[in-house]
Amino acid sequence: MRQRSILFFYLSFVLLLCTTSVHAQYWSVWQKTHNVTLGLSSDEKWAFFIQKNDAGVDNIYKVELKTNTMTPVTDFKERPVLSGIVLFGKPAIVFSRAASTKGDDIHMYRINVLTNDPPVDFTPKDEISSKKILGMADNGRYVYYTSDKGPGSKNDTYRYDATQYIVELALANDKSYETLSWSHDQTQLLLHDPKSGTMFRYSIETTDKQPTTASDPAFKGYYTTTDHGNLSLNQKYLYIPSSEKIMDLTSHAELPLPTGSYDFMIGPREMSVLYVNEKKLYLYDIAKKTSKELATIK
Repeated sequence: MRQRSILFFYLSFVLLLCTTSVHAQYWSVWQKTHNVTLGLSSDEKWAFFIQKNDAGVDNIYKVELKTNTMTPVTDFKERPVLSGIVLFGKPAIVFSRAASTKGDDIHMYRINVLTNDPPVDFTPKDEISSKKILGMADNGRYVYYTSDKGPGSKNDTYRYDATQYIVELALANDKSYETLSWSHDQTQLLLHDPKSGTMFRYSIETTDKQPTTASDPAFKGYYTTTDHGNLSLNQKYLYIPSSEKIMDLTSHAELPLPTGSYDFMIGPREMSVLYVNEKKLYLYDIAKKTSKELATIK
């Protein structure tokens, strides 16, 4: 009975999404239970993922989909890559990694995946802080992340401008607000007060904050239950990390991905899905309903 109720809720949400013409926020898949797959390049010729190198440290790797040729993007001997996100339309990845051996000072980096240039540390301050990537704007310009100012301090929200290569403060947190999403025009944030449960529409430009709900058209498509969903770039598919399902928002059917698969990343062209199964990386062709093995994950 419980499974039927959950399925009904999912389908109801899917129908809600399909009845709106408002372009939803592209909420990148950082609401995941795993962090192996990083994504596909905008032309879907390369796949990126995290695995251990010969030193036993988590690093970023890329695999060419045509030849299955795998090469490292980073090769750190200490302090692993924690998370990363593939930029739209640019041959680059933004990732997080500890800047000190102690591991309590997380920095943000950008690396060109087609050259041998070293990563660029664009962390705006040298003080000890913990950072977490939230996601990327649907136009590919901004990568949003949170950063505190040391243990016990509040999390502010920043965004890295991948076009101008600058960091902007999007929210100076005067309480303990959580940034849930951002508007399609990148001028507003959807905030949540965990104490009261209230949601707010926050203007990045004026800092004005007004109570709202997730049904606000500016944030239409944000999944507001405890099971956060991740929409594909053009909103054709919805990935539900907690149950490892991808719903087709046109047919309302679940994609028939192999049993036991997890850590899905839907390609920007919405033609394929990157996933992991039994410590191997695969690419699923949505049209053909077939999978291709890309690499064994260390």
